[in-house]
Amino acid sequence: MGKYNQLRKITQVFGEYGIVLTGARKHDHFIFDLQMDKIFLNGLIFELEYALKKELDDHKIIQISAPSQLIALLLD
Repeated sequence: MGKYNQLRKITQVFGEYGIVLTGARKHDHFIFDLQMDKIFLNGLIFELEYALKKELDDHKIIQISAPSQLIALLLD
């Protein structure tokens, strides 16, 4: 799957959660700025993994705090 298709799917999933990925908003903290509960954050990560048919390592997910970091990890 190409990077463009991956980005399109990522944008779609983030959009379903009401998260804007443009401008400085992509650097907002999931919990403090976007007011997401951890259960919804886990759901977001699961849906992204499912959409991209990838599985992220748990020790890497713990370090994620912003959408831009999660996108970088998914595209890595």
